[in-house]
Amino acid sequence: MAKKILIKKASGEKEIFSIIKLKKSMMSSGVASGVAKRVISQIRPKIKPGTTTAQIHRLAFDLLKSEDKSYAARYNLKKAIMRLGPDGFPFEKYFAALLEEQGYETKTNVIVRGKCISHEVDVIAEKYEKNIHAIIEAKFHSHGGGKTGSKDALYTYARFLDIKEAWNIKKNKGAKPREATLQSWLVTNTKVTGEVKIYCGCVGIKAIGWDYASEGDNLQELIENRGLYPITVLISLNHQQVRDLLHHNIVLCKQLINQDTLLSRLGFHGRQIQQLYQEINKLFGS
Repeated sequence: MAKKILIKKASGEKEIFSIIKLKKSMMSSGVASGVAKRVISQIRPKIKPGTTTAQIHRLAFDLLKSEDKSYAARYNLKKAIMRLGPDGFPFEKYFAALLEEQGYETKTNVIVRGKCISHEVDVIAEKYEKNIHAIIEAKFHSHGGGKTGSKDALYTYARFLDIKEAWNIKKNKGAKPREATLQSWLVTNTKVTGEVKIYCGCVGIKAIGWDYASEGDNLQELIENRGLYPITVLISLNHQQVRDLLHHNIVLCKQLINQDTLLSRLGFHGRQIQQLYQEINKLFGS
């Protein structure tokens, strides 16, 4: 029987290192089974008691990068999302871009008057043909191990109630469609606690976390199923290039296709542009 090794999670908790779990995390991001086995065979001897999950992730990422950049990019998706904030592009704007790709009209960082006070709403999303009118609280975490908790859900709902009161007054005056209903969403790039799941289900908040959704796709599925990868996943881009592109509101990899003029203006050379396009095409499997 293999010796059990205790490793340290980002939260500080300890857990037994699992080859099955590591392989599953790679394969769920599209890594071929044979490649995952080769990577694990190289990682396994390096795992010692106290090794952190961040160190294991880094080992896997570096080995996958040498195998295939697209494998490494998809495997690193969660950390790529966490890079958005430090790189100067708010998470709420990225989530709004995801919604726009699904046909929503969105606005970000909007001051909305409630019955009692005014509130800054991270995202307002509307899809008129489906009668969806949502105010969205986006909770961003820049480090692993954090979870969105009940305090965030309680705040989200309290603010929603105040805004909804004002919304209903406008609706009664004919300023909003009679059949329209206002929804409350709580979105985060990390996990949500069990209390959040219970509370949001109880009061009717639509909750979307990294690996959880009260309905529809969770955040990871929303990104991967539609190929809506942020440019921070791309191995070919350095930190400054990412910042420059985000400054020009290029946040999704698909927005980079056929952007030769912009890329040249930002200092990319012909060969760099071709390598970037090749990485993007491979990321999308084409």
